Amino acid sequence: MRRCATNHRAAGAVIELLRESSNAIASTSSRGVCHKKKGISTLSKTSSSSSSSSSSSSRAVKKEAKRHGDGRSHQRGIAGGRKDDGASSASRKRVVAKINGGGSPLGSASSKGSATLDVARRGNAAMPQAATASKISPNIDYSIGGTVYPVPQDVKGSKVVYQNADGMRVDDGRYQNFKSDLKNELAIPEERVITDAVKTYAYGTDASFYRLLPQMVVKIHSEEEVKKILPYAKKHQTPVTFRAAGTSLSGQAVSDSVLLKLSHVGKNFRDYTVHEDGRKITLEPGLILGEVNRILQAHKKKGGHAVQYKMGPDPSSIDSCMVGGVVANNSSGMCCGVKQNTYHTLEDMRIVFVDGTVLDTADPASRESFLRTHQDLCAKVSNLAKKVQADAELTALINKKFAIKCTTGYSINALVDNDANDPIEIIKRLMIGSEGTLGFVSRATYNTVVDHPHKASCFIMFKDVDDACNAAAVLRRETTVDAVEIFDKASLRQCEKHEKIMSLVPTIPEAGKYGAALLIECRGPTDAELDQNIKAVTDSLDSANLNFLHPREETYPFSKDPAVYGVYWDVRKGLIPMVGGGREAGTSVLIEDVACEVDSLAPMTKDLMAMFEKHGYDDASCMGHALEGNLHLVFSQGFRTEKEVETYAAMMQEMCEIVAVKYKGSLKAEHGTGRNVAPFVEMEWGTKAYEIMWELKEMFDPDYVLNPGVILNRDPDVHQKFLKPKPVADPIVDMCMECGFCESNCPSRDVSLTPRQRITVYREISRLQAMENRSTEDQARLDEFLDIFSYAGDSTCAADGMCEVKCPVGINTGALVKSIRARELEQAKNVSSVAASLGRNFASFSGVVPPFLNMVSGFHSILGDGVLKTVSSGLNKVSGNLIPEWNPHMPRGAPKLPEPNHAKEKHAGIERKVVYLPSCVTRMMGPSKAEANLEGVADAMMSILSKADYEVVYPKGLSDQCCGMLFNSRGFKDTAITKAAQMEEALLEASENGKYPIVVDTSPCLAEIKGSLQNPALRFSLYEPAEFIANHLLDKLEFNKVKKHIAIHVPCSSKKLGVEQTFTKLAEKCAEEVTGSGIPCCGMAGDRGMRYPELTGGSLKYLDLPKGCTDGYSTSRTCEMSLTNHSDVSFKGLVYLIDEATAAKKKTSA
Repeated sequence: MRRCATNHRAAGAVIELLRESSNAIASTSSRGVCHKKKGISTLSKTSSSSSSSSSSSSRAVKKEAKRHGDGRSHQRGIAGGRKDDGASSASRKRVVAKINGGGSPLGSASSKGSATLDVARRGNAAMPQAATASKISPNIDYSIGGTVYPVPQDVKGSKVVYQNADGMRVDDGRYQNFKSDLKNELAIPEERVITDAVKTYAYGTDASFYRLLPQMVVKIHSEEEVKKILPYAKKHQTPVTFRAAGTSLSGQAVSDSVLLKLSHVGKNFRDYTVHEDGRKITLEPGLILGEVNRILQAHKKKGGHAVQYKMGPDPSSIDSCMVGGVVANNSSGMCCGVKQNTYHTLEDMRIVFVDGTVLDTADPASRESFLRTHQDLCAKVSNLAKKVQADAELTALINKKFAIKCTTGYSINALVDNDANDPIEIIKRLMIGSEGTLGFVSRATYNTVVDHPHKASCFIMFKDVDDACNAAAVLRRETTVDAVEIFDKASLRQCEKHEKIMSLVPTIPEAGKYGAALLIECRGPTDAELDQNIKAVTDSLDSANLNFLHPREETYPFSKDPAVYGVYWDVRKGLIPMVGGGREAGTSVLIEDVACEVDSLAPMTKDLMAMFEKHGYDDASCMGHALEGNLHLVFSQGFRTEKEVETYAAMMQEMCEIVAVKYKGSLKAEHGTGRNVAPFVEMEWGTKAYEIMWELKEMFDPDYVLNPGVILNRDPDVHQKFLKPKPVADPIVDMCMECGFCESNCPSRDVSLTPRQRITVYREISRLQAMENRSTEDQARLDEFLDIFSYAGDSTCAADGMCEVKCPVGINTGALVKSIRARELEQAKNVSSVAASLGRNFASFSGVVPPFLNMVSGFHSILGDGVLKTVSSGLNKVSGNLIPEWNPHMPRGAPKLPEPNHAKEKHAGIERKVVYLPSCVTRMMGPSKAEANLEGVADAMMSILSKADYEVVYPKGLSDQCCGMLFNSRGFKDTAITKAAQMEEALLEASENGKYPIVVDTSPCLAEIKGSLQNPALRFSLYEPAEFIANHLLDKLEFNKVKKHIAIHVPCSSKKLGVEQTFTKLAEKCAEEVTGSGIPCCGMAGDRGMRYPELTGGSLKYLDLPKGCTDGYSTSRTCEMSLTNHSDVSFKGLVYLIDEATAAKKKTSA
């Protein structure tokens, strides 16, 4: 099932031609039955079990979710209906309105007192729909638009009137005018202004359980563009929402207006400057937070600095979230706490305001200019700060609230923490956590924090959650412990599925109903100081009269071993995915985020557990950052029936009352207010503070252009509207939480769709396909989705599985795409028979490829680069991407394989014998024309084995062997299985049933072989080159550093096989300095990157090798070709470097 970078160019063209032919044959089927021409089989009853399980109505809402023979619940079409069938009851209309945000409930909302407060004064706010929608036209059901379908221009003959409120931002001409100005006045290229139904649907999706469909998505490239766009958005009254990574959970980054997307736009918004020894760093908002920490690590290493620094915030999404979101949400994390969050570690920023003005708080001239040009705003900010500071009661409340984690509402602590006569400092802090509602932060300078090198952790079981919470409170009062994470019984139940932690903490299953555990971490600059910190923690715990499940010291010791405490923290980071992976298909994973004073954590936790039990959330977990009194409430939730929505609403109401009223806590500790708790901000803060927040919004954004409806919203039901449906689509992807963690690994993220976006579009396609009687509009929508998905979802998917590496629940979207490709071929038996024939005659085919490549190389010599490039590019286009686009780094034909070595002498110990499998790529593709001095990969590998005095055996029938990847990746599964079985049989024979190691010189081929193995005898005998050399040859070779500075690219398959560190260490034995490519996947995917060159071009935009880097190395021939083509460095096989850097180990004298 795995597919990485290396397939075969000529073979690929033949196979792709077969696949395209199958599509043409299948297109003769009825459109409503089989839509293979568009790239996805729509045989809802026969193509897969998942298709049948996604059946839903073409009407707005079915009364009940049906159950079929396989026992799966079917997704109701809650947001799917465009027309009222005339039979819907009042209750059905209510649930549709709740899901989609309009309709009759809005009229009833107007009776709620606070909802109508200051409607006249705040007529442009995001809240007026709650108070005024029914006055405009009480008979219009606005519920049909928003979550799945765009809001229509008219309903039942009545024109929908634009309002600046969710679900009512119709295009009455303003969006067309705005789009025209983007093109004509601002010169934004049309390809960056996206309005098609598929990409707006895909790009509009984020990690929250809300969905709004944007009127348009604009990919922005610079601060200058934002500066120009915002005044035009204000002019046309087209609200904008900024989107970075889209990992936010509270609905703050979705919009049904204009989405300004600054992620996945190449190197834009990715500049940085590290200051001094790393204690400060200036960042643009498109950098990933974990990437910033790696930049700081490299800075220390290169500069030889004494102290390692890191960013203060450390959310669990650290390797996916971007700096823009970290600033906008005031993110914190597991070890961060209040003191190291963005509010307390940010030094300066650049802000773009709604009128296009830019303020750089680090620049005295910019500050002075802003004070002059925005005198009125600055005066209002200062006066409000003076007003708040003069109110002792309010000041005390603010200080108390922000002593714990709090991201509910605005950061009004800025009004009390700073001199009221310094409005710039106040504005700077107000921007933090403002979720893009006050301005756009285009650059931020952080003070970093020390990352102590010495660490230790322990995992302690307690008899009751009260004891665990009280222990956290003791540690906070008496020690300087670095992190304390709590696991309730539901969390511990998930831990029981984790083999490694069960071996370390076997007492986990003994926890009672209210049992709990703490994961505690101590750090120190030296080992001695670490020991002191550990002693302080253990002394405090032992003297606190706590009830441990077993004696603490003997059963739950601290460990300094990274292999041990790494398991603890891996399990902690994986808790949310564990819950998500076990939920019912068609439901969402919800994560509420609350906090209280740590001394109140025990009773609040008990109350929340009782609340979940009362409302029937049997899978709910209460876990999180106990040291900060911060709990994450994780549970699965469906929005398929009115009862499910009502249960959620009742639970939310009770949760808010428990946290905000009873325990005076934070309804959002670190995830941001968004839409999720916007109706409850006043409950938490009280009217006085709440009105101050409205004043701030109107100071900075009086026309409500910047992300309206977020943080502040007077609609009391906004948290239960526009809830994202999760229709059942395919078992491969049904557990997707749409968190977006996968996106940074995807090579097509800048080109077409990411894995998350592919899944969300595929879910909508599945919903439409499953309709029993599609309307004309629904059929047109399905056609458009299929047309666009064919290229954006299928053709440009590398299917390398790197998304699986980042996915919290282990989803390989590439496997879904491969299954789609396979289903395309199900009815094209003649094409499959041709593929089978090619498989049977593979030796003949592979023998033709080298002469063909040499012929192309000859044409290159005669015609030059320009002619071949132009001709091949033209042929690529007219052939529908069947013919690869030529580049100067294409390989020549591979030379003849060398004769296998024979050992020169007998050696003591393990027999020096190896089975060497040169992949068919190695046997067909040699070095490029520019590397005429190099022999083939097999020659270099044989030379290394000769130096180590290894006897080498080739598998029988080598010329006919193929791992099957060539066929599997294109959907010819039967042929792939046949070729894999032949290969396995030959390897079993050559290795004498796994007695001798087997080295495969191309990493992706090895991954394919391992993935298809049937006989376990070979599982531990197979190696890729770096792994084999590191495990078997290090003691038999002398290494010399023959290169000064090299780059390495570890192929996708090697990363997934876990040999990245081995690869790096081996390269470091051969060169003075080694730089990783930093590219998760180059996008080559065999020959796909040659047929769709934009795929490699998009991925390798991020390739940024330092000057002085002379050579590059990898273990995938086509990856090497692509990397060379997109850099100034020539990449070749790692075995060439090892061969050059090694000599036979000298014999020691007796």
